[in-house]
Amino acid sequence: MLKQRLITALIALPLLLLLLSYGPHWAIILIFTIIVGFSTYEAAAMLLPRLDEIFGNLTVGEADSPAKTTNTGIYLCTVLGVVLYVFSAFSEGTATRASMVLGMLAAILIGAFSSKNIELAMSRVFGYLLCICYASLPWLIVWELQLIGSGSRYVILLLAIVWCGDTGAYFGGRFFGNTKLAPHMSPKKTREGAVAGLLGSVLGGFLINAFWGFSLASHEVVLYCSVAGGTAGQLGDLVESTLKRFSGVKDSGGIFPGHGGILDRVDGLVFAAPVVWAILYAAI
Repeated sequence: MLKQRLITALIALPLLLLLLSYGPHWAIILIFTIIVGFSTYEAAAMLLPRLDEIFGNLTVGEADSPAKTTNTGIYLCTVLGVVLYVFSAFSEGTATRASMVLGMLAAILIGAFSSKNIELAMSRVFGYLLCICYASLPWLIVWELQLIGSGSRYVILLLAIVWCGDTGAYFGGRFFGNTKLAPHMSPKKTREGAVAGLLGSVLGGFLINAFWGFSLASHEVVLYCSVAGGTAGQLGDLVESTLKRFSGVKDSGGIFPGHGGILDRVDGLVFAAPVVWAILYAAI
């Protein structure tokens, strides 16, 4: 497992960093759109069948085919997430905010009219809305970070904070972990690993700032971003662990050997991005 994780990281990470640093504008939008598409699909594929299973059991003589409707819902949710992201990324100001609201209302409408059974319809309202808010909308904040500075420097700062935190938490928990952090959400995560993860986030943040000649922000701002963003990233990891346990799956997908799906790799980013953006917005 560890060998697979290292090999995948050594191949995928340099390619992503090269694209972010030197890729054309359209290519960066494309890669973000692909990430949004896979993330939304994986979230929907995890949650919607489980919700239909739970609420479908309340139905006697349901005319719908739950499996067919669920599969249709997964693809509809994915398309909605991608369209919402692309439209919002090309919009500005009020248009972006309006498209976000319209996207969430569309998720509610699709769910409400997806079944003749009220319980099943409401479960899909919740499922579609959760998938959109969790897997699609946060990437608009990542795009805002992309627009702040050249060379995707603030997106790379976010990646360093979260992924160095993940690495620190993994090895810290593996070698020093004894006290469970949140056993009902993720049995393997420990408090010692969480502390090591925060140290990894701080190290990653300062290394990236040093790489750009300490021009990203002051040391204090980078420290705030690293600690707050690293904490949010770990909380996001716990949230995804909860969703996976609810859905009865080990990984959100299998696209990355040793790492799982795309959602497994970006679960911390979607929670850390708004925090890092808010700190930078207030400071620079």
